[in-house]
Amino acid sequence: MNDVNHGNDGRDNRIIYPETSSRRVLLRPATAADQADFFRTVLRTGVESVRLPVGRPQGPPPRPDAAFQVVNKADGRVLGFSLLFGLDQAGHIRCGTYLDPELNRLGTGSEAIGLTINYAFAMFNVDRVITETTEASLDSFGMRPDDSRILSTLNDHLYFRGRYWNLYGFQVERSEWVAD
Repeated sequence: MNDVNHGNDGRDNRIIYPETSSRRVLLRPATAADQADFFRTVLRTGVESVRLPVGRPQGPPPRPDAAFQVVNKADGRVLGFSLLFGLDQAGHIRCGTYLDPELNRLGTGSEAIGLTINYAFAMFNVDRVITETTEASLDSFGMRPDDSRILSTLNDHLYFRGRYWNLYGFQVERSEWVAD
């Protein structure tokens, strides 16, 4: 562990750069003007059918801590959106990536998610990025439904693409991220 720089709080303090571009996608800051497009994308993905947790406060959802358009570098089309939200005092933040299923191509989703997770660790004082997905994109994370890294499973939680899907929750730790 000679190459790891631990601060007084024991955290791994290696510098992570906020990359916003990969081989095929670019994260471009989203603005308030993109809200209508964001909600249209969410409706096309089927995510709007998520059942609300019991006791969820009513009213508008909280503002994201960071919001991006996910852009195809080859043709400039907006594939969808990626958000970081729910930053808490425990050093956790949530990640959500919502790509139009008609525009999403094999691997572009995983590139967008990877860039978003990297951005979270680079720009926020967090130890953990929490995210959720279904079987439809679980393999983009290099996981299967029985993967030991999955921390929670909400059975038949989402309805989209004509069926109910399990929702799998997992997290990426900063120490794992810098080690990769």
